[in-house]
Amino acid sequence: MPFRAKVDKHGLVFLSMSAAARWQAWCEENTGKTIRIEEVKPTRSDQQNRLLWVFYDKIEKETGQPAADVHEWAKRRFLTPRFIRVNDQEMKIVGSTRTLDKAGFSDFMDKIAAEIGIAVPNPEEAGYISNYK
Repeated sequence: MPFRAKVDKHGLVFLSMSAAARWQAWCEENTGKTIRIEEVKPTRSDQQNRLLWVFYDKIEKETGQPAADVHEWAKRRFLTPRFIRVNDQEMKIVGSTRTLDKAGFSDFMDKIAAEIGIAVPNPEEAGYISNYK
């Protein structure tokens, strides 16, 4: 059962008493097992995603290339693909912007802008808050 904790110089700090209790119960039931602890990075925001589509619409208006096609091109051009295996057949799957953290998403838009030669819209002018990154 997932829970959240922070790390300080002494170890894990649980964000609630129930999280600490769940951790203790899990430890008692799973003695000897190995766990993996990963840093949680904030994923791209919904505002960033909306700004991306404003950007794609701007590209479409300036180039005539459909926004959906630009999105597919950009994913294949700038995102790392992943591989899946089904029935012993491996297949390459295009990367997704959903997996990007906020900084990676901004970098993704900057790469598109550099490649196409059209600037990312100013978030304020597009109706978004100034700290979209």
